[in-house]
Amino acid sequence: MTDINIKDICFLIDFDGTITKMDSNDLLVEKFSHNPIKDISQTEGEVNFMESFSFLINNVNITEEEYLEFMLKEVELTKGFYDFYKKSKSLNIPMAVISGGFENGILPFLNKHDIKDIDVYANRLNFGDNNISIEYYHNIDDCCDIGSCGNCKVIHYERYKKDNKKVIFIGDGITDRSVAGKADIVFAKDGLLKYCNKNDIDCIPWKDFDDISKIIFGTI
Repeated sequence: MTDINIKDICFLIDFDGTITKMDSNDLLVEKFSHNPIKDISQTEGEVNFMESFSFLINNVNITEEEYLEFMLKEVELTKGFYDFYKKSKSLNIPMAVISGGFENGILPFLNKHDIKDIDVYANRLNFGDNNISIEYYHNIDDCCDIGSCGNCKVIHYERYKKDNKKVIFIGDGITDRSVAGKADIVFAKDGLLKYCNKNDIDCIPWKDFDDISKIIFGTI
């Protein structure tokens, strides 16, 4: 990584299980759903993500206020991310969060940790009187091997690639598969690491953002 010119790079970063220690949506379903849990975050093989995800969220029984409290009190920041964020900002490295999760949880969570002035591209939860629905950022049929993730990370990659020589993607899960095959450099863990290894996609394993900072910046 010593040959990377930090003036030429940008970071696209997944949120759940990447910036956060655990997937907040899995925790949400586990805590508030009245139907059996089906964890699709590490699924291998064929799956229609939007259909499965919408089904899970539609069966969550929670108010908007309870959701916000959940995000702020029960979801934890991954070790090293704040320092990674501050270092990136000090070097004027473009950075964006691209997530299959929900901006009305992500933005308050980041603000709580004093993580500001960062672009966030995510889906959104709509709270009705008796149900919750998902407003997807994109609604593209069969954009990848999971049908559609609702927020196409490849589209975001292609936009950032126009202005940056190297787009570095950091992620862990099922909605990261398509962009992992496109990004110039991929940091992968958990299900994404297994997927990359299985499909011969070059990637760098990581456990926390101290690992990434050491590789990119030569420090933690």
